[in-house]
Amino acid sequence: MIITVFDTETTGLKSDKHEIIELAYIKFQISDFGDRYVLKKFESKLKPQNIHLADSKALEINGYDEAKWKGAPIFSEIYEEVKKDFEESDLLLGQNLIFDLRFFNSMCKRDKLETPDFPPYLDSKATADRLCNEGWLKRSSMDYLCEHYKIQGIGRAHTALADCDRTMKVWDRLQADIGDQYEIYSFNNPYRRKY
Repeated sequence: MIITVFDTETTGLKSDKHEIIELAYIKFQISDFGDRYVLKKFESKLKPQNIHLADSKALEINGYDEAKWKGAPIFSEIYEEVKKDFEESDLLLGQNLIFDLRFFNSMCKRDKLETPDFPPYLDSKATADRLCNEGWLKRSSMDYLCEHYKIQGIGRAHTALADCDRTMKVWDRLQADIGDQYEIYSFNNPYRRKY
């Protein structure tokens, strides 16, 4: 089984107005015995096409600096590789993953590219929300979950690759708490907070 942990950093919260400025994923192979191996790590800053529409708070959180993004590819230059890796995956995993998938989908439409056939996905936020509802956790934000589970990641939080690493580590801890009582979602049937 192949599971790919995916995360984006964006210029704001509205996928019809803002855009992805960084994306990353870690592609894992899960053996029949449950062992997990990294098949691929991918990380790329993306040159924004409409930076004038960006939310300044989002740029601050994501650490956007024009100099650091100089020479970054545009979305269409990394699209084929990312789409191929998504479509080779059996499952995706993310924190509130529908946010990232909707942004990716919007970027495809903006650039007149075929939208991927997203595989089903697991959502760490959905599982954490369930544990909040049952009184096991106080909040479901990634920062809180990392603090609660004493997880340290690579790199700076709110960079896409570091957040992929944190999400996988949080998922492992959530799964230990909840067992196999998690739900699987899809792009067309996403997680919607119930609690």
